[in-house]
Amino acid sequence: MSLRRREFLGVMAAGVLVGGCAGEREPAVPPDADVLGPLLAGEYAVLAAIGDDPSSVVAGQDRGHVRRLRRAIVAAGGNPEGFAGGDPGTVLERKQQNVYDYVAALPRLADPDLRVLVMELLASEAEHLAALRLATGEDPVPDAFAGFTPPVT
Repeated sequence: MSLRRREFLGVMAAGVLVGGCAGEREPAVPPDADVLGPLLAGEYAVLAAIGDDPSSVVAGQDRGHVRRLRRAIVAAGGNPEGFAGGDPGTVLERKQQNVYDYVAALPRLADPDLRVLVMELLASEAEHLAALRLATGEDPVPDAFAGFTPPVT
């Protein structure tokens, strides 16, 4: 059998391509309900840190976040009862952790509608964080990237 140079290079390129893919596995993609569960736990933790003040605007909005996340988890085939709140910590620390958790969840969600939900809740969490900082006399956005900075003591 004789191969021309172009055919030889084509066969070699195909071999490298197939050989490079051999043994690689797609990373496991968690179900959307499993991605949303820790977000629900974070919302419960904030509510535990805030307390049961019915007049609190932040707590009222967070109760709304809980309802929306619970519905989304059920719609995605999960069980929202399995996600209890984590360590509440301080409200500011817990809110900041929720912001990080929402951002981390975005690329892991398959359903675009759930990504929209998470972005909406993320925006609300960021607003809460800024309002809580302002209420404590801190700069509402301490740096250009709005990262968490502990209070100066």
